[in-house]
Amino acid sequence: MTRLETPPAPVLATGAPAATRGRITRDSLWLVGGFGATAGLGFVFWMVAGATLTPHELGVDASIVSAFSAAATFASIGTGSALIVMLPRSGTAARRLVSHSIVATSAIATVTGVVAGVLVALVLPLDLPAAWTIAIVAACTVVWALFNLQSQALVGVGDARATLLVNGSATLAKLALLLVFAILLVGLPHPVVVATVAPAAVATAISIGVIVSRGTRAEARARPHVVWERARAHAFHAFAAQNTVAVGIVLAAGSSLAFVVTALSVPAQGAVFAIAFQFSAALDLVGVGVATALARAAADDPTADRRIVRGFAARVAAIALLVGGAMTAATPVLFGLFGKGYDPAYATGVVGVLLAASVIRPGFDMWSARMRAARRVTPVLWANATYVALLLALVVVLVPRWGALGAAAAVTASALWLAVIGGVGIRRLGRTSLSPRTASEGGTT
Repeated sequence: MTRLETPPAPVLATGAPAATRGRITRDSLWLVGGFGATAGLGFVFWMVAGATLTPHELGVDASIVSAFSAAATFASIGTGSALIVMLPRSGTAARRLVSHSIVATSAIATVTGVVAGVLVALVLPLDLPAAWTIAIVAACTVVWALFNLQSQALVGVGDARATLLVNGSATLAKLALLLVFAILLVGLPHPVVVATVAPAAVATAISIGVIVSRGTRAEARARPHVVWERARAHAFHAFAAQNTVAVGIVLAAGSSLAFVVTALSVPAQGAVFAIAFQFSAALDLVGVGVATALARAAADDPTADRRIVRGFAARVAAIALLVGGAMTAATPVLFGLFGKGYDPAYATGVVGVLLAASVIRPGFDMWSARMRAARRVTPVLWANATYVALLLALVVVLVPRWGALGAAAAVTASALWLAVIGGVGIRRLGRTSLSPRTASEGGTT
């Protein structure tokens, strides 16, 4: 046994699974509340954008946001997942873990942001010089990556409640800025981009500088004997690298779809998909919140078995079905308010097909979270790699002909594959040991 982790978990009392369920439920409620506030305000944000910008203008701005969001997601998901799994019980190493995450995320985001900037400069009809476009997109990518990271750091230090305050406030400020731009600063270039990034930068500084810092100090006081050392650094870098590839590729692919639709079709189709994707993204946040809470709880208590995973997957799917049906029914009214060339019937089809993916994917999301909590990333990597390959192949075939509806169909068809993998994976949880791996395998003993 090393100082890298606490001793192997003892045999727990009969009530341990119930306690784990309670912890997951409690954290899920805070996370879903925070994500829900973010999603709700974000939904209003895109409604305001749709009502104040032309489809072409919104399509261009949505594509820029899509490009740097995808680059930022890829840059932050590996280090963020490492914080969720490794910050609990990290003691005095907690602050070093956070600082390493910030540096690594910023470095990766700079590289991916430059790549995204080059693509934006080549594909989108912008008036800026290419060098300025690349620099601005790269800067936006770094800001958004660190904004993603602070949410995961809050969960890692056991302050899931703060996600409601930080993320909700940032999104409220984003909406307020867009309204100011629409009313007082008409003609401001790329108002959606500016309103998205500026509040995120302020919220990130407050979250990491104050709330996360307070949490790492509390963790250091609780476990002063657990220190930063080479084995822990190796485990962090290995786990973060594995998750960057395993999970980052699929999240980045989803985040980039509005940009891809614009590139393969026209900006107006990108605008339709960007707005429709907000319905799906809002609904997916329920699963994200539960999966994040599951990963955090399972990292601290390895008794989370397939009954717990299957139970939460079923609940999320049921919520997605009920809420998704209501969202689809409301779509014609919402798009009808926009005018300006939007077809409410077409948009309803895009939303309905996208929401179908949200209903069938929770099983995979819960299984993936459980595997990552156990530091078993390779199966998740292969599953997500096949998903992305299938998604991109379908997008290339369907979008040029069907536009946003083709992209939605590609997402749902690919999600069916993940649903199969998740179902099989959950069945195997009862026959597979999910104790954390040794440090040499990217985990701990």
